[in-house]
Amino acid sequence: MDGNTLFYFLAFVKQIIIKVYKMKKIILALLLATNSFFIFSADYTKVDKLAADAPNNLKSVEEISVRLTKGLTSPVEKARAIYYWISHNIRYNIKLYESNKSITSTDDLISETLKSYQGVCANYAELFNACCKVAGIESYVINGYTKTDGKIAGIGHAWNAIRVDGKFWLIDATWASGHQENTKYVHQFDDRYFMISPDEFIKTHMPFDPIWQFLNNPLNNKEFESNDFSKLKVASNYNFNDSIKVQSELSQLDKLIRENKRISKCGTTNNLVRESMSYNQLNITNLKHNLAIDTYNQSVELFNSYILAKNKQFNGLSMTDDEIMNLLANTNKKLDEAEKMNQFLNSDNADLNKNIEQMSVSIKELRNNLNTEDVFMQKYLKTWKPFRIFLFYR
Repeated sequence: MDGNTLFYFLAFVKQIIIKVYKMKKIILALLLATNSFFIFSADYTKVDKLAADAPNNLKSVEEISVRLTKGLTSPVEKARAIYYWISHNIRYNIKLYESNKSITSTDDLISETLKSYQGVCANYAELFNACCKVAGIESYVINGYTKTDGKIAGIGHAWNAIRVDGKFWLIDATWASGHQENTKYVHQFDDRYFMISPDEFIKTHMPFDPIWQFLNNPLNNKEFESNDFSKLKVASNYNFNDSIKVQSELSQLDKLIRENKRISKCGTTNNLVRESMSYNQLNITNLKHNLAIDTYNQSVELFNSYILAKNKQFNGLSMTDDEIMNLLANTNKKLDEAEKMNQFLNSDNADLNKNIEQMSVSIKELRNNLNTEDVFMQKYLKTWKPFRIFLFYR
């Protein structure tokens, strides 16, 4: 490499795979009266009246949450007002499902909901969750699948949970908003899906990840599908509270890895569970690849620093030999780490696989250039210092 040539490697740009919601048809058939839930007992007449009087054209999460919870003190009342308003004002959009449109972020999902006042389960759940966060309510979005009249739905679903005084309660604003008759949606409030106890909600709603059942003896998928709820009467020591706490403290990568392990232990008994695991695995691979990219980019920065110093003849030969060699050693170390991270990655996603392969090519190219510089430095170190200057002009 000519000493007068400033040579830089370009850093990789990470590919970000954000949670994508496939707008698939959610079965909104009403549960039969025999599906009686244990509901948090309270009189919501006053709260419902306040929510009903709120404008139906609010355009931001903050505006909705502040308007609905003004003057309310308890988290249950605040959650009730949000639930009531969303269930009454957001309509289920069957055409959106049929379009198979994807929303690539939570913010986009909420934005689309408030533009059209329509959506599917993900829209309802994310809007409810966001409003609760603004109101200071501990809230979660839960993904899973459902069962009506003992039959498993053919598509996934999303709902919410809130924690009040240390206890979790389940909420489904989508099912509360109405139901489907043949191919038409009937917007009709059904007040059976607010503050339901976990041991009752599990009879119709199965989270992919068992920690979101909020049960000390969680069901597996086979038991849920076969309507075997006998385990609910058996005491166990499964501590979902600890698992949720640990989960909240993990990196996104570690969260997904642990989540997939828990899902797998519950059994991959249907396509919805398999699709959930596959989607998690896609994100796991993508996050690992992004870590490899970060590490590769660090090696690029170090190598570029070396090249810049070399083109300045190592600052007029004032850099010590140890400083120069440490710069190259650290570059090699980071490149080794990046190569190890990227080496065994593989995905069913063609675009991600292409990026992984391109990373391998770039690692190889940088490795070749590092080898060239190692040869130069070996010669540089063996040369008597007064004559080193001439090595930059050959």
